[in-house]
Amino acid sequence: MKVIVTGATGTAGRGIVQACLADERITKLTILTRRAVASEVESDPKVEVVMHDDFSQYPDELMQRLEGAEACLWAIGGRVDQFGGDKDLARKVGVDYTLAGARAMRDKLAPKVSRFRFVFCSGMLAEWDQDKSLLFLNDTRKIKGAVEKGLCALADEQEQGDEGKKKGGEEEEEQAAEGGGTGKFEVWIARPSTLVPPEAPAHKKFVGALSKGISTVQLGRAMIKMAMEGSGERIVETDTLSRM
Repeated sequence: MKVIVTGATGTAGRGIVQACLADERITKLTILTRRAVASEVESDPKVEVVMHDDFSQYPDELMQRLEGAEACLWAIGGRVDQFGGDKDLARKVGVDYTLAGARAMRDKLAPKVSRFRFVFCSGMLAEWDQDKSLLFLNDTRKIKGAVEKGLCALADEQEQGDEGKKKGGEEEEEQAAEGGGTGKFEVWIARPSTLVPPEAPAHKKFVGALSKGISTVQLGRAMIKMAMEGSGERIVETDTLSRM
């Protein structure tokens, strides 16, 4: 199976790449990235690194290099504080880039395979209702919720009617959470809590354990499972991810 990974140089992405390299079912790993990856990753025989500067644009020559992929594990985005507090930049990277990539893969890659699964690394407590007042991580949680909602709409390939628009965020989210999609392009969403990379010091692993943290490699394994098999629910919470 050929799989695309984005965000490979970030905390989540590095763990996802490790899990992909260890999984024999993945025969080709295409890493779509703006930054160079570790030399030991790039030299792996099943890895192809595709440098790409603008994640809002997907020209035909790029899509041709991605052809044959049956899944994408998307790990671009982050908390607003990781963007220096710039909410607009965080939304551009988290929402606009993700939806542009998913739309390009839906339109250009999915028609050429039996099924294409787009697995998005979101975050715990993502909030779909953009008008809801939140006590903490307000902007980060709403950005994650906005991209989740947009991805589900892309997969469902239909606009909500007036009745759906009147629903609150929770009802709308519950309705969209059923199944991965209606066509050849499916969306699955992982909502991990605290991410714990393998190289994290002991005290950070301890804090991660207290906050229901998840190993980044385990997150990768769970996302691979979602890419291979789908899931019982479109949105998979951190407790389930830890058991997959």
